[in-house]
Amino acid sequence: MAYRKARVILTTIGITVLIALILMLGGIMNGMRIQAQQYPKFTGADIWISAEGSGSAFIGFSLLVPEHLAYLDGAPPLKPQSLSPLVFAHARPVIRGKLGKAVVVGYKVGKLGGPTQFELTEGRMVTASEYEGWAEADIPPREVVVDEKMNLEIGERILIGNKDLKVVGKAKSLMFVLDTPLLFMDLRTAQEVLLKNSLHVNMMIAQAAEGYTPEKAAKDLENFDAELKTIDVRTLKQTLGDIIATYVDEPMKAVQFLRVMLWIAAGLIVGMITYVTTLEKTQEIGVLKAIGASNFYISSLIIKQVVLMSVAGVVCGLILSYIFAVAAPIFVSIHPVESGIVVLISFVVCCAGGYLAARKAIAVDPMVAFRGEV
Repeated sequence: MAYRKARVILTTIGITVLIALILMLGGIMNGMRIQAQQYPKFTGADIWISAEGSGSAFIGFSLLVPEHLAYLDGAPPLKPQSLSPLVFAHARPVIRGKLGKAVVVGYKVGKLGGPTQFELTEGRMVTASEYEGWAEADIPPREVVVDEKMNLEIGERILIGNKDLKVVGKAKSLMFVLDTPLLFMDLRTAQEVLLKNSLHVNMMIAQAAEGYTPEKAAKDLENFDAELKTIDVRTLKQTLGDIIATYVDEPMKAVQFLRVMLWIAAGLIVGMITYVTTLEKTQEIGVLKAIGASNFYISSLIIKQVVLMSVAGVVCGLILSYIFAVAAPIFVSIHPVESGIVVLISFVVCCAGGYLAARKAIAVDPMVAFRGEV
């Protein structure tokens, strides 16, 4: 009742690759979720304000005029002086002559939305605009703080919207979804580079005042703006939910479906290989049954072989997935708990395929097997 070695090895390799792919797909999704949350949490903001009807700060088309919302800075639900304008927009910078990808973050230096000098790994902060409000002539030098993983040197120049910007600092890595680096610059610089010197911003962010929960602060702000109906107010938790649903969950539905298909494929591989091997061993099974071997004994022999193949394939797949994660060109985060769940489900699916083949084996009639009719 021994399997052919080549067939066992090939089956184990098949299971290994499938398990590694299942874990890698899950790791890519986890990596996207982590990166989607990094920047919003980094800002320290509890309240995210976008234009009414835009959907949300990150997922809809939102344009606000900070000067028109200055009245919010004195609103009781908000911490004094915490209201901060923000430009957050995807861009295609030209870096060393090549078109790249990035997210431009324009913020008021010293306020919420960007790094401080203490959070830089190298260099200095960008030169801030002089005035608190918007002034056409108040445009600082075009400077940018880049993500440290972009491997740019201080003093290098990049192009965004045909505007030349000088790299003056490097920030600790804060990638957005799918390893999209963040480029921090003064709010006025971002408006000049991306919005043709328009006074608009994408969103306003703030912190809840002492004694207010983010939920209560957001509700009170909505009531505060009930007559004007110009803003949509969301908490950090709601904003993170919007980002993950839009950038991760919705695009990854097909990937989730593919993971299920891979599990089914793993079970089918084990089941078909075990079934074919069982058909080749029908005469041996018939002999065992003729000399008194029980159905439990015969099925246990087959299941034991399936279990060994499944364990070897699942363990090797687990190891291979972590190797793939390290070598992957994008951020992949394989969670240990999810790994355990995937391993358990995969093991059960593979063994289920073997069990079905064992059911076929124990149904063999010894006399039919001797005649070679099976």
